[in-house]
Amino acid sequence: MNRTLFAAAVACAVALPAAAQDNPFAGFKGKIKEGNWEYKMQMDGVPGMPPGMKMPERTFQHCITPQDVENGGLGTKDGKLPDGCTVKNMKMSGNTASYTMECTKQPKMTSDVNMTFGDGTFAMKQKMAMDQNGQMINMNQSMTGKYVGPCPAAAKK
Repeated sequence: MNRTLFAAAVACAVALPAAAQDNPFAGFKGKIKEGNWEYKMQMDGVPGMPPGMKMPERTFQHCITPQDVENGGLGTKDGKLPDGCTVKNMKMSGNTASYTMECTKQPKMTSDVNMTFGDGTFAMKQKMAMDQNGQMINMNQSMTGKYVGPCPAAAKK
């Protein structure tokens, strides 16, 4: 898969999030706890792949710090959304969230996200429409996350 597409998709996915009006993800506090999380991500609709075929599942870990939880920077670089991206239509109801993220810098994209939080878990589905050199590409992504324990000492820095 094109590295730019994958990087953009991961940025959207882990922008699980960024104080209330400045942080659309403030409602995530109490839904995700600090510590080491394992994410499993699957994508389909990737350019160059036959219809109906999915990318192999990718698994990675991410340390969520107390500051990430407090500031809403869950999985974002330096507690910020990707440059040129904004969150719109954030809705929280119980253990579910939905929102749209729009990115105006290359690659331009819109992503509709639905998340469900559990005890030490989350499940996310998103539909992305990305402008890749004037061609619209539609992709679907699903991700699950589970708390796996304290962060490794090296990841806390």
